Amino acid sequence: MRIAAFIPILCIGFTMVSHAAIGMEAVTSCTLGSKGNHTLSLLRDHPIDGTAVYYVSKDGAAPVRLYTGEPDQSRGQDIQVACVGTRERAFVLSGEFTSNYLQGAAIRYNTKAGQWERVDFAERERPTSVYLDAKGITVLIPNNGRNESSKRYILYRYEAGKGEVEQIYSDRRPQSEAVKIPTQKN
Repeated sequence: MRIAAFIPILCIGFTMVSHAAIGMEAVTSCTLGSKGNHTLSLLRDHPIDGTAVYYVSKDGAAPVRLYTGEPDQSRGQDIQVACVGTRERAFVLSGEFTSNYLQGAAIRYNTKAGQWERVDFAERERPTSVYLDAKGITVLIPNNGRNESSKRYILYRYEAGKGEVEQIYSDRRPQSEAVKIPTQKN
């Protein structure tokens, strides 16, 4: 391909990418970190019949889809978003995405660990609390009894340093201080 033909193609591609980012609608922004020096923004684009594709942006970086993979995996509806906590804060989102369950994510910047933490979950109920401590983040979801366990709670735990999420069932809440998640619709 000659360079003279390549430049217009490159310009068209750049215009399409920047136009998509400009057309996104900001849903909310959450200040995170113990000093409030980190920001997580939720954006949406490509609305179709009450749904939209959701994106997150950390500290003003280019938005990325909420879930990796095909764009429709990040297409959701009946979304509830909360920015919770006082000293440390967390961003919690849940809604109807591609599974038969409510899906969502809890994201925070752990100041002590110096890293972003994310817990993805999919259950029949929305989370009611998050627990933030120096070692990680835990999301508590009431167990409605229709799951694999008769325990009262489903806990999703991200532990700093391990880099993976663990799901456990328990009759006890975590020992750290609970941060309640208000229920609201956007």
